[in-house]
Amino acid sequence: MGVRRKRVGKAGQPPTVLVVEPRAEDLERTRSLLGEAGFRVVPLTRFDAAMPLFEVIRPDAVLLAAQSPDYSAVQVARRLRQVSRGTVPVFYLVDPHDMEAYRFCLEKGQCVDIVSRGCSGAELSMKLHAQLKLKAAVLRAAAGEESGTALALHDPVTGLYNRPFLLSLIGLEVRRAERYGGTFSVVAAEVGGYGAFRKEFGRGMAERLLVYSAVVLGQTVREADAVARVGDSEFALLLPGTPAESVPEVMARVSARFEAARFQVEGRVVRTALELGAVSFPDAVGTPTQLLAAALQELRRTREFRRMVGGPTRLSV
Repeated sequence: MGVRRKRVGKAGQPPTVLVVEPRAEDLERTRSLLGEAGFRVVPLTRFDAAMPLFEVIRPDAVLLAAQSPDYSAVQVARRLRQVSRGTVPVFYLVDPHDMEAYRFCLEKGQCVDIVSRGCSGAELSMKLHAQLKLKAAVLRAAAGEESGTALALHDPVTGLYNRPFLLSLIGLEVRRAERYGGTFSVVAAEVGGYGAFRKEFGRGMAERLLVYSAVVLGQTVREADAVARVGDSEFALLLPGTPAESVPEVMARVSARFEAARFQVEGRVVRTALELGAVSFPDAVGTPTQLLAAALQELRRTREFRRMVGGPTRLSV
């Protein structure tokens, strides 16, 4: 039996998790696993009662069972994000062999994290605590509790997180993974052809391109992921719980979104695209600065390889 760790939520109480699961047997299993891990669980079998109950209890996190044919969990997740303004971690519970449900949640599930119905209590607890710690760190930093003064969390141009705050989030993920196990990935991205675009159209239009790119990135990743601007035309994504084998799928999704996007300048359409590079923990280890630098180095290798083989320009008008 694992050691039960005492965690606290609101006002010193254990974190409250709302679990919406139509299957009584699976609901009891999840309730038992979370109860043993120190969570206060509010079980529910009906999706239509989820929002009214959420408004009353205001849980620290929500688990929604996602299954065909109606995928009511996705509709509830959308409303939860609107009501909570993205401040409450939400997870889908999906049968481990239900690839149709997995794909549906991945493509249309509002970028909500996915957890296997058959996962262990330790894994489920670790994922919940990781998201709760990340949320708490953001709130503490915004309130200035960690340094005595409010921290500047965001890039003034794009509104994304800035480089220093992303490094602090990576540091939290490193400590979480080292203590509880697990993995995460850091993806670096650069707007292709940005320098030439800025030279031709000027700083103002170039900053508009950065804002546009930031919006596309924010709409592509999951709610649990963090997006930051880390350089002049460089961005970085922190993907908690994402192993190395899942990174190519994420990068392909981001690339496809940028390939399909259109940015208009002076009546002309600019096709934007990204150069990408990534590292994953624990395949790569080091300080947060070293991990981010390694992801950026992978990006540069990709860019140089493209140039060597005579690949197409990454930004065209």
